[in-house]
Formats: sequence, structure tokens, C-alpha cells
Amino acid sequence: MAIIGGGYVFANIEDSDEDATGWRINASYEFNPYRGKFSHGIAIGYIETTASESYDGIGDFDDIDFTMTSIPVYYAPKYNFGSGALKGFLKGALGWHFSDYEKRGGVADVSVSDSGFYGGLALGAMFNVSSTVFLNAEYEWAYLSNYYYKDGNINSIMGGIGFRF
Repeated sequence: MAIIGGGYVFANIEDSDEDATGWRINASYEFNPYRGKFSHGIAIGYIETTASESYDGIGDFDDIDFTMTSIPVYYAPKYNFGSGALKGFLKGALGWHFSDYEKRGGVADVSVSDSGFYGGLALGAMFNVSSTVFLNAEYEWAYLSNYYYKDGNINSIMGGIGFRF
């Protein structure tokens, strides 16, 4: 199976009172031996989030803009449940991410590239349109570890289309 999707993302930013929001695109390939309940997949994505923070003060040093982009690459084991046209699934994520972090404003501008562990869980559903095409919807929570800008959580709500071959 191959799945292409995208959706809305919200995340926390360390050392900030604001939450970042943005978008995500994802592509995955899954192998489901004998069309059983368990499948194995690999996935790659692109995540972009932004946030702005303003303080009551004097001058332009009080406005801070954050931009974070990340490319997660991970193994995605999946457990499928249900029968018929609508099936549910529980999916894991275990891999690595490559991220860029920019902070503009305040006393200084900061731009850093980093990488680290990417792990998470997803809950979703697939609706079979035909024997080879299905619609996919999922919620994913993931944990990203980083050296510079500390660890964080990211939440994704995604929809997509999948193909069986």
C-alpha cells in the first residue's frame, strides 16, 4: 500500500508561551503480508509550524517570530482492526527527524539545524472506496528530541488517499 496525505499540525515551543501551528505532508509505503492484521511501513514527511509572541514593551525587540520545519523519517508498524469498508488502525512511529529552528526578534536572531529521535503513536481509520483505493484519516502524536531547542511534542490531524497494488 502507498498513502499520500497531509493536514493540520500544532506543537509546543520550549521557552515560549505560544503554541505553534502549521501544516504537514506525509508519504508512506506499507507491506501487509497476507492482508493480515499487522503491517510494516516506512514513512517520510515534511512539517512546518510557525508562532508569534508579543510582549508589552518598547520597541521591536518585543516581537518574536518562530519557524520550525522538520523532516521525519520513520518505521511505522500498524495494527488493523475491524471489517468491511471501514477499518480502524493503531500505528507506531520510530525513527529520526531533521529539523530547522528559526527565532527572529528579541535581542538576537537564532537559526539552528538539528536532528534527533522521532517516536509516536497514531490512531486512525481507512475507508475502502474500491479494492485498490481507500481514504485515510488519522491523528498522530509524536515526540521529537533535539540537542539545541529542547524536546517537544507535535500533534497532527491528517487525511489522505491510499492505493493497494
